[in-house]
Amino acid sequence: MIRLNDFLDRLSIINVLSIFLLIILILSLIPMIFNIHLGNLFFKFILYGIMLLFFAYELNKIDIEEISFKTALRNEFDSIFEVSDIYHISFIVIANILFVSAVYFVLKYLSHLSIISFNSPLFGDFTRLSISILALYFLTVVILSPIIEELLFRGIFLRRFNKELNVTLAILFTSVLFGFCHNFGGILGAILFGICVAILYIKSKNILVPIFAHFLNNLLSFLLALGGIEYFIQSNSIAIFLIIILAIVSNFVLFKAIFSEWPKEME
Repeated sequence: MIRLNDFLDRLSIINVLSIFLLIILILSLIPMIFNIHLGNLFFKFILYGIMLLFFAYELNKIDIEEISFKTALRNEFDSIFEVSDIYHISFIVIANILFVSAVYFVLKYLSHLSIISFNSPLFGDFTRLSISILALYFLTVVILSPIIEELLFRGIFLRRFNKELNVTLAILFTSVLFGFCHNFGGILGAILFGICVAILYIKSKNILVPIFAHFLNNLLSFLLALGGIEYFIQSNSIAIFLIIILAIVSNFVLFKAIFSEWPKEME
């Protein structure tokens, strides 16, 4: 059976990285040449939007045994919940958000003691943002980010590193790389999430599974920020205590599952 993985394997990692870095370079030069400040969110929106068009164009050019990319995509979409469990995906997302929250409160406490300097938001407060900024954030972080980041880190990097190294090193290397692409407070959570979705991908053999998990994670974070829950939590010591306890319990279960489900090979 022809899978999306077969199409991803036909992409040149050099071409993908070259286009990605070229777009970053051009977008970085625009403010210097035209004196226009794009802003981090708009910068990411343009970068990921162009990369989506690039992936769509390159993958649509490929036919494998007379099977088109669109046909393979439709088949993978129809089987996404046959090869994965929505409850497992939801648990990973919730455990990850609890883990990130617990790490955040620990870092805030260390910052309060002047041991480190930490002033990043947990979810942020979107209650005062305009509709246009919210729409841009939703399109960029909730829609585009899961697609592009999973295609890059799991669909391309994980598969290539698995061929050059082994599955364990491939999972760890790509997850750490994925983690360091996030802000300081979320690095550990992103690494853990990267490991979880890598395992989901290897087990399901369907790139849409980690994309869906990533989408669900970002959507939940977006809704929490939209509800302004961060400041309610910060002013409620009982809520902080419960989040830390839930994070410990859920991630204990999650780590057990990671070790028991760790793949020995990747097809």
